Amino acid sequence: MKKFYIIFLFAFSVMTATAQEKKYSDHYYERVAQFESETPICSNDIVFLGNSLTEGGKWNDYFAGTESKLNKKGGAIRNRGIIGDTAEGIADRLDEITKGAPKKIFLLCGVNDISHNLTVDEVVKRIETLIVRIKSDSPRTKLYLQSILPFNESFKRYKNLDGKTWMVAEINVELERLAGMYKIKFLNIYPLFLEEGTVRLNPSITADGLHLNAQGYEIWKSAIGKYVK
Repeated sequence: MKKFYIIFLFAFSVMTATAQEKKYSDHYYERVAQFESETPICSNDIVFLGNSLTEGGKWNDYFAGTESKLNKKGGAIRNRGIIGDTAEGIADRLDEITKGAPKKIFLLCGVNDISHNLTVDEVVKRIETLIVRIKSDSPRTKLYLQSILPFNESFKRYKNLDGKTWMVAEINVELERLAGMYKIKFLNIYPLFLEEGTVRLNPSITADGLHLNAQGYEIWKSAIGKYVK
């Protein structure tokens, strides 16, 4: 009986550890492992930090001139986006970035937090936590807080976003307030992606109502280009 109890405890501990390890998606852990295998982030790097929208961007190509200049100093443009990531997920992997004290961080997150049924205040508070962490752990890094981009419910692809279009604009108002409070640059790119006369993502720059096509990324690139240099 004692032997059985010990085996049970061992099995339970393994199950518990596995559950803890699977707090996020397999892709999340694959990306984190990839980041850890790469050359560590340094003070000459520019980091794009966020979710699938960031991961899908070819930032090194969009800003090839800046990439070349950074390379000469031992730096690079680093993509730290992960599909499906939230402010909490970013917080759990932030040390890998801040310990290198990168030159700049372009942060964009929030839409996945909205899909997890968080309130406006809860989403804002979690993003504020990231701001505080970055400023505290890497004070020399210039942080650019980007507005959440709109989505388009008419595509009916993401049920967890149904009825939540209105939240994006409200969160962005609060993010701009936070940027002023913490004296960081707020990049309000949200209006550039709207369908004319609406508060939803322009259907011509997306295939699923959330993610951007090449035209959408071109808009993004143009909007932040002068800050990436």
